[in-house]
Amino acid sequence: MKTAALYVAVIILGINGLIMISNMLPPLWGGILSIGIIILTVLLTSYLINRKLAEYIYSIIDNDLLVFKKIGSREKMMLKVKLGDITEIIPLKEEREKYQGKKVKRTYMFSCRLKGDSLYVGKFQEGKHKYRFIFEPNAGFLKALHREINGMKEK
Repeated sequence: MKTAALYVAVIILGINGLIMISNMLPPLWGGILSIGIIILTVLLTSYLINRKLAEYIYSIIDNDLLVFKKIGSREKMMLKVKLGDITEIIPLKEEREKYQGKKVKRTYMFSCRLKGDSLYVGKFQEGKHKYRFIFEPNAGFLKALHREINGMKEK
């Protein structure tokens, strides 16, 4: 949380500096810079919220894998997949090596990080279309997920 506050402080100081510069420019250039400042602010705020403040919660309920995105006290369900529809869960590194170039209809990203050994790819099929999701489960949840999926396939 301290790093998020630091990001906010740096963004605010940067925006303030850009506004001071835009006030010194001729009106046309100041107006153009102001529009740029607004666009930059929206992009930085979106990045900060989605990569630094968001948290993903994974749970298994009634033979479904549910993924929620939590920002502050608000939670929103992002994905609901039947465990029986999940065909594979492998580390992201292995996915990149093994399946380069294979197409899926959509890839869902449920991790604030984009690189690392703790990222996994889950694959599932709905109808004719194949989907995948990238997530960052802890070891206990991953073990429980594999156990539940294998239990579904044995039935």
